[in-house]
Amino acid sequence: MCKIILSSILLVLLGTVLPKLSHAQTRYVLFDQDRLADTLNETLVCKRTYAGLESDSVGFPDLTIFNFFFRESGPDYRDSKKEFQGFQNFLNTGRELPVNVLVTITPLTTTSFTYKDVTTSIENREMDLLPLDSLLRRGAQDIFYSIYAPMGIFDFDPELNLKRTDYRLVIKHKNKYRLVDNETLTEYYYIGRRPIEFYIPNAAGIFTQSGSKNFSKELCLNGGRLGLIDGGSLYRLKGGIMKDTTITIGFEKNQKIPIDRFWTLSVNPAFTKSPKVLNKGSDWYAVEGIGDFEFNWKVGIINGNFLDYFKKGKLIYFPDKQWNKEKVNFWYRTKTINGKKLKDFFKGEYIESGLIKTYM
Repeated sequence: MCKIILSSILLVLLGTVLPKLSHAQTRYVLFDQDRLADTLNETLVCKRTYAGLESDSVGFPDLTIFNFFFRESGPDYRDSKKEFQGFQNFLNTGRELPVNVLVTITPLTTTSFTYKDVTTSIENREMDLLPLDSLLRRGAQDIFYSIYAPMGIFDFDPELNLKRTDYRLVIKHKNKYRLVDNETLTEYYYIGRRPIEFYIPNAAGIFTQSGSKNFSKELCLNGGRLGLIDGGSLYRLKGGIMKDTTITIGFEKNQKIPIDRFWTLSVNPAFTKSPKVLNKGSDWYAVEGIGDFEFNWKVGIINGNFLDYFKKGKLIYFPDKQWNKEKVNFWYRTKTINGKKLKDFFKGEYIESGLIKTYM
């Protein structure tokens, strides 16, 4: 009976929301470098950051990860454990986001980036930009499916777009608009203290330090232990995002900024289907997407290795250099955030703002 009721609710939801969220064509998303925060309604805000990555290996171009971090600024009503109803309400009304949502957009290339001036097209309204609320609502829908579809409560297999390549990024700077006309990876995550459902693989959640257990990629993959995931005690890791370890950026007076490292293992939740049409015309398919990545709870994702795209990942590859210094490196390091050197950015955001105690 519960399954029938839930299915009926979702049918109503699909009839009212999904037609608005169709994605039959390339959509363009605006990143305004001159205005790094927006308010969507009375309590919902979007903070943007962009992390410049520098390759530490020959043959890899520099990249930039663009973060859209959506948070509720009002009272924290989300400890009620009513996330299912919260997602439904948000998808219908656009209000009271049940979890914090992170959207990352990263243009990718193996050679160089192609930029096109689209200022005139934007001003003449010849190019439509995807509104922020639509970007968020699409992400919330896919996160919702990734959490609840594996429970088998729907009478259909939803199409899951947690990692997609049908968006392109338009960067605004000093009233000029430039389209980055390259392959682009867009990913959706929710940020929380704990998994919403503990007994299913975590395909979209990034969890705070207090609520996440470390699963070392080195221990899981080295020595042929990957086979354990298919039938042993590590089975529940498959289809999930795992925290590997934590590193810190040190300052004077023993002040340290935590950077957490995660790794992705074949995100493909049960009872969902992957829309490969989103990758039509590409020579790669976003399965694990960013792959291994580094995350800061105030900023978003600030580094990654994009193994799907570069096709150079090996089972012995994992992000923590201390385990295998000769054979392994991260390929990229974070050089800047919002145009500032890494340590200068965190010094201003944490130490000079008095937030260092909160994030120790």
